[in-house]
Amino acid sequence: MSAKLTPLKTLKNRVWWWLALFALAISTLALAPAALIEWALPQEGSVKFAADSGTLWHGRGRVALGVAGQTLIVPVAWSFDPQALWRFRVGYTLSTASPHVNGTSRVAYGFGELTLTETALDADAGLLPRLHAAASLLSPSGRVALNQTAEERLSLRLPSGGKQDWQVDGRITLNTQQLALGGVVNAAIGSHRAALRGSGSQVDVSISESRGALKLEGAGHVTLSAPRRVVFAGFATLTSDAPNVLKQLGTAMPDGRQRIDINSAW
Repeated sequence: MSAKLTPLKTLKNRVWWWLALFALAISTLALAPAALIEWALPQEGSVKFAADSGTLWHGRGRVALGVAGQTLIVPVAWSFDPQALWRFRVGYTLSTASPHVNGTSRVAYGFGELTLTETALDADAGLLPRLHAAASLLSPSGRVALNQTAEERLSLRLPSGGKQDWQVDGRITLNTQQLALGGVVNAAIGSHRAALRGSGSQVDVSISESRGALKLEGAGHVTLSAPRRVVFAGFATLTSDAPNVLKQLGTAMPDGRQRIDINSAW
């Protein structure tokens, strides 16, 4: 007769089996080719990913952003972020270092959404015309940065299935440094900080800090769904040496400021 296993031995055997399965799963993740990420991510819409080398754990690739008939290629490196698994997401810490874009962000994907946390990205403002044709009219230069505190989170639902509108939820901060608009004025108009808060297809914008030749204050929003609109209400304060073209932005107020009211489609 074969000896019966005691409940304690049975429990130990089960634990060892689960540990073995867990170790197998981890080793599979560590050795699986990076190309599997392309299979897991949606490859339709305006954001596409291509893997170049590495594994699911660590690797390098390219993100292609296609907007208004143009494509911007951003090289990226990644490392697996196990914390995202607690939210039933697949997460990575992404980094990029190129002459045009550099910085890091923790990115999680699941249920059709991309979630950004701890973002610190800095980019050349000259890339903006490649993301939207309207920006080519302004010919921007300078730097544009996106930043998040440890508590902030931004979720993006990408356009797919014939839908062209982005859905946004959460917070992020937009910074501009020595921004110049060659299509309007070649001189730098200043540096600005704006808090962005997304809710569905609308992104609320609030100026939190502004300095330079053009100092802004006020708030507004951008509507991402049709009919797309930009709305802003506030004031502009100009330095004495500001270019003359900036003095035509809005209605002059008794205190020297200019009142700005923007409500236009884009």
